[in-house]
Amino acid sequence: MSTGSKVVLFCCVVLAAVVIISRANLALDPVLPKNMPADSRFLPTGYDLDHNERQGTWVACQPSEYAGETFCRVTDAHGIVIFQGGFLPVRDSQSAPSAGSSTQPAKSPLRWVNGPFEGVPVPIIPMSDGTLLVPRDDRDALVDRWTQQSDEWQRLIAIQ
Repeated sequence: MSTGSKVVLFCCVVLAAVVIISRANLALDPVLPKNMPADSRFLPTGYDLDHNERQGTWVACQPSEYAGETFCRVTDAHGIVIFQGGFLPVRDSQSAPSAGSSTQPAKSPLRWVNGPFEGVPVPIIPMSDGTLLVPRDDRDALVDRWTQQSDEWQRLIAIQ
C-alpha cells in the first residue's frame, strides 16, 4: 500500500470516527419537544440502537390554578403526550407545590400503576422534594388500594 493510500485511508477513518462520535453525542442529549417547558426533565429508560437515540419520557409539572393540585404533562422522547392533568400528593400530610416553590420532578424514573379511574396505567411522579404525585382522579382509590395491598406501596417507595 502506498503512502498516499495510507493517508487517504487514515483521513477516512478519522472522518468516520468524528461522524460517529458527533451522532452519539446528539443521542445523549434529546431535543426538548416544543410542547414542553424549558424546565422539563428527561427521564431516560433505555437506548434505541436502530435509531441511535435515547428512549424515555419528558416530565414537566407546575402549580395548578386549583389549590393543592399540580398540573403535570408526561410525553415520550419526541413530545407525544402520554398523560397530562391534575396531580395530588399521595399523602395528605404532603402539600402540592405552590406558585414559587419547586415543581421539579426527581431524576428517578416514573412508576406506572394500573389506574382505577382510567383502567389503564397512570404515572406516579416522584418529585425532587420526595413527594409522590398521583393523578387527581385516581388518588383516593390508589391510597385505599395501597392501604390494603401494602406490598405494591412498598415496591413504589423502595425505588425512590
